[in-house]
Amino acid sequence: MSELPWTLVPLACLAGSAFAVYLLARLLHAPNSALAACTAIAFALACATIVYLVVERPVETAWAGWHTVLQRDPGALYVASIATALGGLVAIYSGRYMVHDPRYETYYPLLLLLAAGLVGMVMSGDLFSTYLFCELMSISTYALVAFRRHTDTAIEAGFKYLIMGSVGTTLALMGISFVYRAQGTLQLVTVDGTLTALQMGWKRAGLVCLIVGLGIKSAVVPLHTWLPDAHGRAPSSISAMLSGIVIQSVLYTTIKISLSLGLPASILGALLVVFALLNMTLGNVMALVQTNTKRLLAYSSIAQTGYLMLGIGVGLKQGLPAAIQAGCLMLMAHTVMKAAAFLTKGICHFYTGTTDISQLRGLARSQPLLGFCFSLALAGLAGVPPLAGFVGKWTTLTQSLQRANWLTYVAIVVFALNGLVALGYYLTLIGTLFAQPDPDEAAASCPRPARLSAWMVVPLIVLVALVIAIGIYPAPWLQWSAGVGPYLLALGGE
Repeated sequence: MSELPWTLVPLACLAGSAFAVYLLARLLHAPNSALAACTAIAFALACATIVYLVVERPVETAWAGWHTVLQRDPGALYVASIATALGGLVAIYSGRYMVHDPRYETYYPLLLLLAAGLVGMVMSGDLFSTYLFCELMSISTYALVAFRRHTDTAIEAGFKYLIMGSVGTTLALMGISFVYRAQGTLQLVTVDGTLTALQMGWKRAGLVCLIVGLGIKSAVVPLHTWLPDAHGRAPSSISAMLSGIVIQSVLYTTIKISLSLGLPASILGALLVVFALLNMTLGNVMALVQTNTKRLLAYSSIAQTGYLMLGIGVGLKQGLPAAIQAGCLMLMAHTVMKAAAFLTKGICHFYTGTTDISQLRGLARSQPLLGFCFSLALAGLAGVPPLAGFVGKWTTLTQSLQRANWLTYVAIVVFALNGLVALGYYLTLIGTLFAQPDPDEAAASCPRPARLSAWMVVPLIVLVALVIAIGIYPAPWLQWSAGVGPYLLALGGE
């Protein structure tokens, strides 16, 4: 037996910490702040291990068959590192944000299990373990969306998410059974050359079921209908995780599975481009008519996912690793910008109960720090230079044009038009933040000055600093995902 693979360490850290934190809460009655600190430490250790795997660790060794279950690949490590880093910031933020909720002893274990499922899912090397880890992540997410069960809207959103997610789970499990019937293994390998025509038919049917089932969980239009309610009604800290990395991790898993099971990169790339255009258009148009701030941000997430799908899709279709790299940069940029926006909204709701856009009128005047952070996150999402959103979109456009065809040109035109549509609600919301409050409604519409908790302010400042840093100096962030494009293209036979 060789040494224990390091890929197990982040999972063991997250899952073990979930159990430890729960015991700490139940047996020792630890306060919310202590649980938040322990959870943040667990995320930090998991993130440090993943970074170590990326930078220092040589090729992974096998251990008792686990090398067939958990695998290192550049995309998985990239997504997992972002997820664990964001999870740590969310845990710190929750040290104050969850203080009024009497059930915080279950909140932190669920957050850790969500991250454990996410990391395991993207690192899985076979279909069954992918399914198990995806369900661990999904079940934890269902509970967290409906966490504030005293409100009817939270229960409704959680139930809707559960029903839609269960449909996706059923389709994915059906697809796994079809693939197993066809090739006699659940490993993510291509064995098409040895399959009969009937077996190929089963495999293709299984691949379609997997793509549709996981497409529901990644909110690809038209399978997105659960997302606005779930993201809009979940606690803001969980909305940051959902919008920032959860749906993107399922999207990456879908891409990896599809390529590993023999779907050519060019065909998958074309599909991603088409659905990217649908995501961008529907997400931006629907965001225009929203009056609830979190629902606006939720529809914005659908559109932003379309932007990163466009870069990855063009890269796969045209064989451009740099375009896939640009899509990965867009993923990171979206994570920090959307997390900053949701966490700022959460602070406003925590102190003053604001939910609608009109209630944020004059925020920048009464709370300059919150107004600055929120407007910077929104400006980044709108693509204002020199912020992270601009550099992500600009890199995607420039790299896509290196080897363009008619579909690429159509996509770029739709991309540009959607950028203009998005300005309609981003700039309006920013204008609301800096507007002069109506004297007759100032008490109801504008958050009153308050001393903000450092637990919530520190993660917010870190995220806003990243929004600026990624935009001004994108080179190291691009380098972090340099291996993702060649890896995915090799899987797709390019």
